[in-house]
Amino acid sequence: MIVADPSELDAVKKEQITPQVAFIAPQIVADAMESRVRNTKVCLLILFLLQIRTWGAVPPRREAEAKALLTWKSTLMFSDADGSSPLSSWSLASSTCSSWSGIKCNMAGRIVELSVPGASIEGMLDAFDFLAFPAITGLNLSGNHLMGTIPANISLLISLTSLDLSSNNLTGGIPAALGMLHSLRVLVLRNNPLGGPIPVSLDRLGALQRLDLQAVQLIDTIPAELGHLGALTFLDLSRNNLSGGLPRSLAGMRRMREFYLSRNILSGLIPSDLFTHWPEVTLFYIHYNSFTGSIPQEIGKATKLRFLSLHTNNLTGVIPVEIGTLVGLEMLDLGKNSLSGRIPPSFGNLKLLVVMILYSNNLTGLVPHEVGSMSSLQGLDLNDNKLEGEVPATISSLRDLYDIDFSNNKFIGTIPRISSTKLLSAAFGNNSFSGSFPRTFCQTTSLEILDLSSNQLSGELPDCLWDLKDLLFLDLSSNALSGDVQSAGSANLSFLESLHLANNKFTGGFPTILKNCKKLVVLDIGGNYFSGQIPSWIGPSLPSLRILRLPFNLFSGSIPWQLSQLSHLQLLDLASNHFSGPIDGLLANLTSMMRPQTEFNMTSLVHHEVLHHDANLTHFDRIDINWKKRSYQFQGTIALMMGIDLSANSFSGEIPSEIANLKGLRFLNLSRNHLTGRIPENIGILELLESLDFSWNELSGAIPSSISRLVSLSSLNLSYNHLSGEIPTGNQLQTLDDPSIYNNNSGLCGFPLSVSCSNSSSGTTETLDRSKKHDSQIETLYLCYSIVAGLALGLWLWFGSLVIFRPWRRSIFFCVDRVQDK
Repeated sequence: MIVADPSELDAVKKEQITPQVAFIAPQIVADAMESRVRNTKVCLLILFLLQIRTWGAVPPRREAEAKALLTWKSTLMFSDADGSSPLSSWSLASSTCSSWSGIKCNMAGRIVELSVPGASIEGMLDAFDFLAFPAITGLNLSGNHLMGTIPANISLLISLTSLDLSSNNLTGGIPAALGMLHSLRVLVLRNNPLGGPIPVSLDRLGALQRLDLQAVQLIDTIPAELGHLGALTFLDLSRNNLSGGLPRSLAGMRRMREFYLSRNILSGLIPSDLFTHWPEVTLFYIHYNSFTGSIPQEIGKATKLRFLSLHTNNLTGVIPVEIGTLVGLEMLDLGKNSLSGRIPPSFGNLKLLVVMILYSNNLTGLVPHEVGSMSSLQGLDLNDNKLEGEVPATISSLRDLYDIDFSNNKFIGTIPRISSTKLLSAAFGNNSFSGSFPRTFCQTTSLEILDLSSNQLSGELPDCLWDLKDLLFLDLSSNALSGDVQSAGSANLSFLESLHLANNKFTGGFPTILKNCKKLVVLDIGGNYFSGQIPSWIGPSLPSLRILRLPFNLFSGSIPWQLSQLSHLQLLDLASNHFSGPIDGLLANLTSMMRPQTEFNMTSLVHHEVLHHDANLTHFDRIDINWKKRSYQFQGTIALMMGIDLSANSFSGEIPSEIANLKGLRFLNLSRNHLTGRIPENIGILELLESLDFSWNELSGAIPSSISRLVSLSSLNLSYNHLSGEIPTGNQLQTLDDPSIYNNNSGLCGFPLSVSCSNSSSGTTETLDRSKKHDSQIETLYLCYSIVAGLALGLWLWFGSLVIFRPWRRSIFFCVDRVQDK
């Protein structure tokens, strides 16, 4: 600004008084205008020079940022197989803002965003010069292979609003210095083995809206100070080792929408304040913890709730009826708790509910008929409760059901009609349903899993059942079903993996419907009246078979050699039939039994999308096995079980030595047959064997000493045979002290029998040799005694004759006298 001189202002004022002064006024004004113009030019020149200085400063700053990135890049490695990386474009020869991958700049040419997720970067953050990037607002290095700690000087990124270091290998805890990033709105560190507690300093991040610390191995408790994060809308602390309770102060997060705390070891009550102070919450996940107490009634005030998962805790009490007021609810999972009482009829108001899971609780009473009003329901799981009565017919109104599970309750009556043509899985097992097989399932052509086991169903199976071409798992065991299965239907079961028909009244021969089941893994038809022989096509037609159970039927004849072609077979149970012939050809190609199984589960898996997420419907196989003199049901772990049970048949011949090749065996039962010969000497190779039963046969000879090497053996029965010699000792055999396991083997001696051997320290062979030597010595002694007795008898007869017969005596004496005279 140009300010006039005071004397000039006075001259102007005098212009009105003195004419002389008025005369010179125009000259003064002209001079003033010239001075003003001159000063304006000077100001413009100064501004121009300042602008030139500013323009000249941009390249050095931009160059400093580029050099900082290249310095960090020089410390990194790249794990891409082809050696390529987004960072290959980083070079001083190209423009940072326009050519460098993952870089964004502002109008002034300063870097404001660095984003290279999944770039196969290996290295550390220590060499990253955070001070060189004061303008950066977004940093995303997720999905790489970064190691080491998160440097504390990351707090120098004063403009940072979003930080994503997820899915790396960062360690050393969450630095407290992150609390200095006051502009931060998004912090994502998930899937790193960081460890340590949650820093209390994070409560300073007043602008933070998203905090994702899933699976970072957090320990300790949740800081109460996190409740100060009033702007937070998303919090994920799931899959950690957090303990303690859920602080009530978290109610201060009044904008909370999505809340994840699943898979920790949290305990205590669920604070009711969370539901009264979080009006915007839509998702509340705290499953897989140890929360106790009841579900707060105040949950009804969280009116925008869409997803609620409280499963696998220790919650008790009744299900609040207020949940029925959450009309926007789409997913409700309260499974695996100790909830009691009835299912609230108010649930009928949940018209948008897609999935309702209440399994493994103590729910009682009837299923309310209002369930039929839940028109959007796709998944309904009431398994493992104490529900009773008849299932309401309104269930047939649920036309979008893909999964229904009413197993393990006390339901009676008939299985309800299911109208949904989308049904994939239906389970009604272990109830008291009666009547015939529901033909409604024949109309559900998409059905893949069907479990009606352990009920009171009767009558014959409809032919249409075998036309369900997508069927993977079928369990009709433990009912009163009857009829001939083998010729039923067109048998279009090309996808069938598991078939359970055990413990019914089925008749006829081996089911020919199985001939085209190339994917069949489990076949259990025990406990019926099937008869005839095992067909020769079983080997080539069922190449995937792993479990074959035919016990307690009327099968007969010899085992076809084709059975040995089942190279995946790991459990063979032919007990209590009328099979005969030798067993030596059976074991040749059972290669799956020659090594231990490492797979844990055998499941039938069905993929389905629900609520825009993949949902897997699983059904675990369960098998009854006579194990260690008792019957056990194996479920889930059946894939680890490996064994052979041929008991209670009429098999003959010797036990083949090749049986020792089946090193994966855990049980072997050949009892109650007509097997002869000796126990194989190499039986001790079966080191995993836990149960061995050769009882009630005609085995002879000594028990091989190698049996003492069966270190896992906990059940043994060799009774009712013709075994002899000393019982081997040592290792696991010393714990098997029940003498009955050797009963009725007259030649056995030693521990645990009361019959002692001649030298308990000698081996069985040495004992037998000594016994033979002893017998030989006795025979020699008897011979000597006989000779001496014969001589004594002969002398007695000679001299006795002389005493008794006088003529003989006189003649002998006369002869003696004549000899002397000569």
